[in-house]
Amino acid sequence: MHLHWIDLVIVLVYLGGTILIGLLARTSIKSVADFLVAGRTLNVQIGVATYVATGLGLVTVMYFAEEGFKNGFAPFLVGVLATVVFIFIGKTGFIVSRLRFLQVMTVPEFYEIKYTRGVRLLGGCILALAGTLNMGLFPILGSRFVVGFTGLPKEYVNYVMLVMVAVVVFYTLMGGMVSVVLVDFVQFLLLSMGFLFGTYAILTHPDLGWTNIVNGLAAHKGAAAFDPIANLDYGYIFIFYFLSVSLIGIVWQPEMTHVLSTESPKVARKMFWIQGLTMVGRAVLPMFWGAAAFVWVHLPTYGGLYADDGRFAMPEMISQLLPPVVAGLLFAGMLAAFMSTHDSYLLSWSAVIVRDVVSPIKAMLAGSAQERSDEGNWGGLTGEREIRWVRIIVVILAAFLVAFGTFYTPPETSFKFMYVTGTIYFAGCVGTIGLGLYWRKANTVGAYCALVMGAIAPLSFLILAEMPEVVPHHLRFLVENSNISIMSSLLLGGLGMIVGSLLTQKSHAPRPLDFAEME
Repeated sequence: MHLHWIDLVIVLVYLGGTILIGLLARTSIKSVADFLVAGRTLNVQIGVATYVATGLGLVTVMYFAEEGFKNGFAPFLVGVLATVVFIFIGKTGFIVSRLRFLQVMTVPEFYEIKYTRGVRLLGGCILALAGTLNMGLFPILGSRFVVGFTGLPKEYVNYVMLVMVAVVVFYTLMGGMVSVVLVDFVQFLLLSMGFLFGTYAILTHPDLGWTNIVNGLAAHKGAAAFDPIANLDYGYIFIFYFLSVSLIGIVWQPEMTHVLSTESPKVARKMFWIQGLTMVGRAVLPMFWGAAAFVWVHLPTYGGLYADDGRFAMPEMISQLLPPVVAGLLFAGMLAAFMSTHDSYLLSWSAVIVRDVVSPIKAMLAGSAQERSDEGNWGGLTGEREIRWVRIIVVILAAFLVAFGTFYTPPETSFKFMYVTGTIYFAGCVGTIGLGLYWRKANTVGAYCALVMGAIAPLSFLILAEMPEVVPHHLRFLVENSNISIMSSLLLGGLGMIVGSLLTQKSHAPRPLDFAEME
């Protein structure tokens, strides 16, 4: 094992503190709003910290590092584009201000306000499917970091994953969003220090350093390691897609949960603007670590186990570069990163399944009226029963994630898999939310068309990528690179809303939204 005993003590103290936070947070849960959106009390400082922490989970570090290991510095452009988009959103309040003003707790709740309960049900199903698939690799990637960092044999990956998921499930069940916010803040501090020390160790190592890393990438990968246009994994289509999906991707429920937990639309805008400034670092630093790991495993002196495996090479390198105590703090920070993402995602997807699938079905079967209660419930489940069902779904989802991570291998890198699965939902949101919030003619028929048409392309890619032999040879390019499929899905989602709405304005009059009193 690579770690010193004092590093293990630091990690155990952190884990013990995490469990204690979950127990203490349970006493503050008095309503479904407390459980799901922390009572809508987040200020700018806490909001930024918890949003950044969720966005910079261990899975993010791992898939960005894998991207850097495979493609060098070329994917750095992702961080730059994301920063530009998030600053734009923070300055304009695009989408986030209006959703926060409506006081929804999950994004599909907007579908019932603007369209119908049926649209909410379909949107909730698609979001739950996309979110669960998107999260499918999270536990296994986190476990691989632990195994690579500690030097445990690869055979321990599944056992480590099971333990890590069990800890996350425990304190998420106890304290809901309150636990998430508290642990996210601790992780934000630990991980910031860890990235500082880790990057310093790489840059000052005699066999690495900036010059050696650049020269090593140039020697092994050529121009594709530095030019995103020349790199076949990116190119102009990917750049246009990434800009588009970043604008609409803010409606991703785990991230949007933090926005919906803020004090006001004004705080939500400010939170986006400030945390947008961190996007470059959050993407580039893990990619840089992955690129450094690629050079590391190609050194003549390398004697490790992962020369061809970017999923394990980065944590192995970092653990050997850092001194005791610093390694323990980074390890604790990475475990915190694992937990902060998993708790937010488990809570978000469970909330969507319960509030936007189970509860609407129950309400429709019972013939409940359309009036909306103070907690956003339309007569399906009471607040207490919603919390109980959310906790049950958290456990079911956790079991699914362990099984999925054990048996599934994505067709491309983990980074690309995340965006393909996310686009199953994002594409429909171009019409249902993007146009629904700003285009007065958006109606129910257009919403159904947008949701269905947007999901077709990414779902087809994931299915056909598993059996490429059934795809005609002249169409094989569609399953060999996801860029075309995910870009076309965004266009289909927008067109579905426009065409469907324009053809049915008389038969399905749009529901108006009033934002006159918004800050």
